[in-house]
Amino acid sequence: MSRQYIRHPSEIPIQIVLAGQPHSHRMSNVSLGGLCVHTHHCLPDNTEIIIRIPLLMPEFSATGRVRWCHYQAQEDALLGICFVDEETAFAVRMVEQVCHIESFRQQAFRQSGIAYSSEEAAIEWIARYAHCFPSNSQ
Repeated sequence: MSRQYIRHPSEIPIQIVLAGQPHSHRMSNVSLGGLCVHTHHCLPDNTEIIIRIPLLMPEFSATGRVRWCHYQAQEDALLGICFVDEETAFAVRMVEQVCHIESFRQQAFRQSGIAYSSEEAAIEWIARYAHCFPSNSQ
């Protein structure tokens, strides 16, 4: 089966909320169709979950559904989550860009002492890196 969407790498920390309990994970990659998460426990296919990205203020939250889960090693698995609609998929891509910009802002301060505001960091990141950021249509 050929892939319908191109995956874009990401390392965004996220939470998966199941039965009201948040569990911290690290996103492996994201695409228009869904996202892939590093996990220690597989969930059954079609389990509805809430995805939270607590790095953002206000916190981002969306609904997804488990599509697949594959164990890679004894205590490591990849969990595939599909989005319930294209609006959610687009919102997650925008969140990914915001996370890249925030990471750039923090890195600039650590490496060179430049204290960009969020808006200044966004302008600088867009000028430097937006052309490299894969679009949803790729």
